[in-house]
Amino acid sequence: MIKRATTITALALAALTFGTVPGLATAQGNGATADQQQAQQLMQQYRQKASKLQQIHEETIKSHPDLASQQEDFEDQVRDAVEDQGYDVDKGQERVQQMAQKLQSGDLSDDERKAVMKDFQAERQQMVQARDAALQKPEIRSAGEKLQQDTLAAMKDQDSQTSKLLDDMDELRGKLRQQMPAAAAAGGNG
Repeated sequence: MIKRATTITALALAALTFGTVPGLATAQGNGATADQQQAQQLMQQYRQKASKLQQIHEETIKSHPDLASQQEDFEDQVRDAVEDQGYDVDKGQERVQQMAQKLQSGDLSDDERKAVMKDFQAERQQMVQARDAALQKPEIRSAGEKLQQDTLAAMKDQDSQTSKLLDDMDELRGKLRQQMPAAAAAGGNG
């Protein structure tokens, strides 16, 4: 259960992460293989469920001020631990925003876009490594597990669909993992 969702918001954010997988992003183009099209459909379903889960999460936090406070405390604890790992969260967020603006501007050549994407991935990797190291600390892991249990219980009370959404997302994630190698390989050929 703990591995199912370190934090509930991570599930919704995971939907965005899947969108950056090579092959899945190109599955919308002409000549997409059946596997790529199926992966794209699975991703769409996953995003819809993640969005609904995020909505339930937000409603739950709004209606439970004690849970909102617990979440803030946990986020502060993780942020401090990430910074103890040597990663400056504020500067990292600024760099990511600048890269995103460059990518969205449409003013980049293919080579420039690839370079910015490479920098973006490197930045994300640094952040993930620092966050993962922070989450390994026993006091943070314990606080995260308690927050997850409390949040999940409150979300289930808030909306009876919560358990089904989580189960559906687990199933879709498994199907996506099966699809990704084929989709990424086909996408890498173009």
